[in-house]
Amino acid sequence: MDARFLTYLIVAAILIVTPGPDMALVARNAFRGGYPAARATAFGVGAGIFVWGAGTAAGLASALAASAALFSALKLAGAAFLVALGVRSLAGALRPDRRAATRPRSVAARRGPAPSGAFVQGLLGNLLNPKAGAIFVAVVPQFTAPGDPLGRLAAMTAAFVMMVIVWLNVYGLAVARASARFGGRLRRLLDAASGIVMMALGGRLALERR
Repeated sequence: MDARFLTYLIVAAILIVTPGPDMALVARNAFRGGYPAARATAFGVGAGIFVWGAGTAAGLASALAASAALFSALKLAGAAFLVALGVRSLAGALRPDRRAATRPRSVAARRGPAPSGAFVQGLLGNLLNPKAGAIFVAVVPQFTAPGDPLGRLAAMTAAFVMMVIVWLNVYGLAVARASARFGGRLRRLLDAASGIVMMALGGRLALERR
């Protein structure tokens, strides 16, 4: 591991822990489905990052960066996806649940997506965010040099994916445990807050320029 690769890992870590749509989605599913849903979401995000990395190697991310129409279409689709998930979270938090009082806390907490559905949400949420692709177009090339083998780009992508999955798993576990520790009223409040954050992130994504 040379100094260039180590610097890349530091920059990647800063980008990964910076709050954004991926973390908001993991928190949303942790509130609604516990750690299993958060973990599946994290692996879905990691799969999306892997696709972006493979796309960069194939030149797809560069084509996205060069096409304003394609960038805008993907941006709007991603914004709609985030807003839709946010609306569902907010509506679920505001909807009275008369059965919650008769169910154990562990059962009541697991009203969110199944792990398979959470994985798909994490995957789509990442793939529909053109800013994720922009990382591989604008950041990764800063740490490559002419003549670098393809294996180096593969290692950089793999490291980014692993760091994303580890961080989102740690974050999702912390959120899920905090949610399970407190009462249903607080969980519903946090669920509503995550819905509002998701909608705000979707609106910001829709209004962002390249």
